[in-house]
Amino acid sequence: MKTPAFIYDYVCLKPDRQIGMHSQSTWELAHVICGRGLRTIGDSTEPMAAGEVILIPPHIPHVWQFEESATDPEGNITNIAVFFEQSVLDRIEMLFPEARQSVGRLKALAGAVSYTGDTQKRICRLLHSMRGLSPEYRLPKMLELLVLMADTDKCSVVGRNNILGKSERRLEKIRVFCACNYARDIRLDEIAAYVNMNKSAFCTFMRRHAGQSFSEYVNSYRLERAAERLVHTDDGIAQIAYDVGFANVTYFNRLFKSHYGCTPKALRDDR
Repeated sequence: MKTPAFIYDYVCLKPDRQIGMHSQSTWELAHVICGRGLRTIGDSTEPMAAGEVILIPPHIPHVWQFEESATDPEGNITNIAVFFEQSVLDRIEMLFPEARQSVGRLKALAGAVSYTGDTQKRICRLLHSMRGLSPEYRLPKMLELLVLMADTDKCSVVGRNNILGKSERRLEKIRVFCACNYARDIRLDEIAAYVNMNKSAFCTFMRRHAGQSFSEYVNSYRLERAAERLVHTDDGIAQIAYDVGFANVTYFNRLFKSHYGCTPKALRDDR
C-alpha cells in the first residue's frame, strides 16, 4: 500500500508522554486543543497555550513541553497534527495550476509560523471537522487546508532552523528561491543579490557547495518538475518544457536526455 499524501493524527495523552526534541522530513501543522506550557522550535522558545496553530517546515527541531496542571479532567493534553511530505506540495503544484501560487507561498517560508485571526479560526474548524472521517473524505478538506495555510501574510515567525551552518542556510535559501521562481528566467545577478553576494562570489559558492553552476542547478530542478508532469499528466511535451522554464524545446529535449538517459517521450511511453 502506498504511503498516504496526508497523515491526520488526533492525540490525547499524558503531558509527560509527549515526544521529546525531534525533527522530521515532513511538514507538520500542529493545533493545541488542550494544554499549555513552552514550545521550542529551532532557535526560539516561547510560551504556548490552547488554540494555537503552528506550521513547521521540514528539518526544524521542535518540542512541546506541557504543564501537568493544564489538562482535561482525565489528566490528558490534546492536539491535532497533520503531516505531509515536500513532494506532496510539488505534485499539487504540478497537477493543479490553480494551487501554484499558494504552494509557492508555503515553499517560500524560511521558518515555522503561527497563525492568527480569522485564518487561525478557519484552520481550527477545518481540523476538527476532519476527525472521524476516512482518508478519502479528508482529502478535499486537506486541499482546502493547504490554501488556508498559504495565507501567511499576517503570520508571525516562531522559530528558524538553528542547526544548519551558514553555507547550508544559504543553499536552502537558494533552493526555496528556485522552487518559487523556476518557471521564469532567473538572472544570475538577481539570485546573487537575493543571497547577498556578488556574482563572482556566488558562482564560486555554487561550484564549491552545490558541485555545479547555478544554471545547472536550476535546470536540474526544472527537469525534475518536467519528469513528474510527464509521468503523471498528459500535457504536451512542448507545453511542459515552457511551463518549467525552458524557452527552447530542442534544448529541453537535449538536456533531458543527458540528465535522464532517455528522451521525454520515452519516459512518458514507459510510465
